[in-house]
Amino acid sequence: MTKQTMIRNYRKYSVADSYIIGFVYGGNVYFTEVKEIAPRFLNVEEASRNQGMNLRLRIKAQYRAQLSKKAICLGSADILTESKYNKGEIFEKYITEFFGQVWTKDTVPFYKDGDITVDGRKVQIKLDSATLCNTKQLAKLKRA
Repeated sequence: MTKQTMIRNYRKYSVADSYIIGFVYGGNVYFTEVKEIAPRFLNVEEASRNQGMNLRLRIKAQYRAQLSKKAICLGSADILTESKYNKGEIFEKYITEFFGQVWTKDTVPFYKDGDITVDGRKVQIKLDSATLCNTKQLAKLKRA
């Protein structure tokens, strides 16, 4: 499956109205909200455990520099390692609390709900290097 096809299918099935993408730049964690994740921020990579290929958020250094100018800084990148959870889960927790909500670890898929709801918008939260979907998931959704 090509990158364009994966992106098109992901967007077709995603219920998100927008995305909060996070990244580390200059030793700090930043985030910004976007309507859609730009294809230049996405890569197709081999998935583990026979899941096919992953569509993964990979923000190159030049884009992190550009994004940081208009993004919100959460603080030092050290905050991403201060818990038993992985960096993506910790980032999701900080974003959820930033919007005055209580975070709970969940596994709700992108085609059922957003990670949080802000002003009536379903928002997916993704930290740089996060997987958005894989070809096995997309094939299952196409059959359903």
